[in-house]
Amino acid sequence: MANGNHTVVYLSEQVVVLCSCALSFLGSSLIILTYIIWPDLRTTPRRLLVCLSVSDWLSAVSYAFGVWRVFSTDSLDCVVQGAISTFANTSSFFWTMGIAVYLYVFIVRSSQRVADSLVLVFHLVSWGVPLIITVAAVSLNKIGYDASEVSVGWCWVKIHAPDRILWMLLTGKIWEFLAYLTLPVLYILIKRHIHIAGIGNTSQGAANCIMFVLFTQPIRTRLCSALCCSSKCQTEAEHSHDAPHGLLPGQDTSTQREEDGTGRAGNDR
Repeated sequence: MANGNHTVVYLSEQVVVLCSCALSFLGSSLIILTYIIWPDLRTTPRRLLVCLSVSDWLSAVSYAFGVWRVFSTDSLDCVVQGAISTFANTSSFFWTMGIAVYLYVFIVRSSQRVADSLVLVFHLVSWGVPLIITVAAVSLNKIGYDASEVSVGWCWVKIHAPDRILWMLLTGKIWEFLAYLTLPVLYILIKRHIHIAGIGNTSQGAANCIMFVLFTQPIRTRLCSALCCSSKCQTEAEHSHDAPHGLLPGQDTSTQREEDGTGRAGNDR
């Protein structure tokens, strides 16, 4: 809560925000670790999700530090924290929109090739634009103690900057507004496309299966191997059932006749 030019942070606010940051940190770390540990799950959608998780991880760490530190002046660590949170938060909005565009092209336009070709653009925009904005803001001395109602102890745009409204828009709010406008439209179009296909409201699991199983080469290979193995076992069982009595699996009829002849010769002796 802002009191004049000083932000008063209550202990209850600190606890709530720190818990939220901890959950975001753990969730983002889990996504990143599973991507690193299991190479066979490194599909394009998961790679985009990991990039978003990296931004969220940085954002959670920077905000947690700011809430724990509770800045009151434009110190060096305040500027560093404000710069990292500005970059991470802006990057997170861009990656969220990038993933929505990827899903739209992949599902609605039914073009995996075009969707994959946009990945490089997503990287250039989602990392490059936030970096340029953050470097410009720091270079022009716009990042520092903000003492605003929208922060809980962390630093952002300086409260005394005459053009602070413009920089608040550039360093986060305008991209947040665009995300709020763009994301519902894209996901409504995706939902409408799925509904028009006759799939209905129960298609979310199927869409996830197509996206993360059927289009994942290692998982698809494992499924095919399992199915082929099952079919092979069934075929061998049928052949074994149709074979002459006493014929072992893998033993042909000539071998069986030879064994029968040897047995009769032994009995004659």
